[in-house]
Amino acid sequence: RAVLDYWRCAMLPLRDPEAETGHRDDLDAISAALTPEVLRQTTAGWDLSALRAAGGSVAADLAAGTEWTGIGGSVVSSAPELARLSLNIATAHHDQTASATGRRLVYGGHTIGIAAAHVGLALPDLATIVAWEHCDHLAPVFEGDTLFTDVVLERVEPLDDGALVHVRARVRAVREGDGGDGSPDATDVLDWRLIAVQP
Repeated sequence: RAVLDYWRCAMLPLRDPEAETGHRDDLDAISAALTPEVLRQTTAGWDLSALRAAGGSVAADLAAGTEWTGIGGSVVSSAPELARLSLNIATAHHDQTASATGRRLVYGGHTIGIAAAHVGLALPDLATIVAWEHCDHLAPVFEGDTLFTDVVLERVEPLDDGALVHVRARVRAVREGDGGDGSPDATDVLDWRLIAVQP
């Protein structure tokens, strides 16, 4: 049984922008849509009864359209260490002197991880995240930023056992020294749609 289907496009700078490398993958040929059949196959045969027996909310308790705003207030710390653990050696993530702002750029997976934690605060009884519909980085995140997330439960799709929950997480950053509180005038940094399993 396949456990992962993942496509990533590595973007590498060329000295000569007119150079022909022979590599011109058509990323539009890869479907961005996840069919209901594929999603259902992902969880086929799962037994979520032990999670339900542990208590907490279940799929029947969830309502599409529910929103949680301003979750988190999580300060971004240990950015170079997490980039190093991911084997990401890009200078922008390690050397603050290499940046025009004098601040280290946070590895995108770090921001996504914080957003996932915030989704877990909104929906604490999720079994796991099984798919992403899209994940757009809207602006950079820097070490020391404080991240807040608005979570929207867009759809609840019943399964034979549990349900698929379609979630949108929109993250904004308050920059170090701004003195903000995650209000809407903070910088939008991430727009992520994910699909998780609820017992």
